[in-house]
Amino acid sequence: MPLMIAPMRATRAVIRLDHLRNNIAQLRRHTGGRPMLCLAVKADAYGHGIAPVALAAADCGVDYLAVATADEGIEVRAAGSRLPILLYSLPAPEEIPQIVAHRVTPILSDEEQIDAFSAEAVRAGTTVTVHMKVDTGMGRIGCRPRDAAALARHIVTAGGLALGGVSTHFAASDSDDERYTKEQIERFELALSAIRAEGIDPGIVHAANSGGVIAHPESWYDMVRPGILAYGYYPSGEQARPLRLKPVMQLVSKVVYIKEVDAGTAVSYGMTWRAPRRTHIGTIPVGYGDGYSRLLSNRGRVLIDGSTYPIVGRVCMDQVMVDLGPICTVERYADVVIFGHEEGAPTAEDLASVCGTITYEITCAISRRVPRIYVGGAE
Repeated sequence: MPLMIAPMRATRAVIRLDHLRNNIAQLRRHTGGRPMLCLAVKADAYGHGIAPVALAAADCGVDYLAVATADEGIEVRAAGSRLPILLYSLPAPEEIPQIVAHRVTPILSDEEQIDAFSAEAVRAGTTVTVHMKVDTGMGRIGCRPRDAAALARHIVTAGGLALGGVSTHFAASDSDDERYTKEQIERFELALSAIRAEGIDPGIVHAANSGGVIAHPESWYDMVRPGILAYGYYPSGEQARPLRLKPVMQLVSKVVYIKEVDAGTAVSYGMTWRAPRRTHIGTIPVGYGDGYSRLLSNRGRVLIDGSTYPIVGRVCMDQVMVDLGPICTVERYADVVIFGHEEGAPTAEDLASVCGTITYEITCAISRRVPRIYVGGAE
């Protein structure tokens, strides 16, 4: 990977590719190395940077990549990745020629899209490998289990197409109540049996997302599709945590301004916080424009010089303020860990808990104006 020159901005996301490699290795060990591994790099690799993560994935032993949009698949190809790419979401008709041209594998759910891809494959004089989706209980996209065999037949008899796999997606695999996921697996098994009864090879069978990887080994089939696990976090707090994961992203900044204020001084928009005593206020150049949620106003904490300090006042678009205390030992331009893996620092999971959301949203929200610095690449 080419050397990344550190940008001038104080706020930046440090992406530890060695932690990504650790997490992939943990997943491999957990699944016994049997199923293939498809890494989700959609949503800018959950905020970690789609192109660098996609390129690093091959060095980490990943077999497939997964994106949500045609543009994401094209970006991965333009970056130079040769791994197979699955397109999770359904494209608009005008996107199909580019999907075919860039060798992105669509996951199809109905005859209309099968026919559209078939027509483009014939026009381009090529064979397009496609997968099909069975809706076993997510209620999003995918054919009904009872229609799976007919849809598979439609694919294998259409011109220019090859059936490369059959998949489903779990709605609650990260829950401590396993009943619904087991029902989904049973429906999926019936669909697979019907496809095979037609004499059709389903190809690569895949179902397990991060929750399925942790708790449902019967759903591993030929390939697993972890997302948040690969980036260092569990999908929920309801499951056992058997893997030694390491967060891949660390969001850092600096204290760019410090001033002493009197008791009663209001800080930030709306005057939602007033100093209870004479204290020092530090300003950090990060805000909701960078993806640091406004819900962390008066609730978040950051790590500076080994100690945590509270966010005071409302999070602004570009800045936050922290209470450094009456006796300030923090120096201007001191390093700040906003979240990450450093001991004592808040994690993305901590921020998610404060905000009442999920870890996925915390990392995905970090905007592209925050520079990404990649360290710990291929050895």
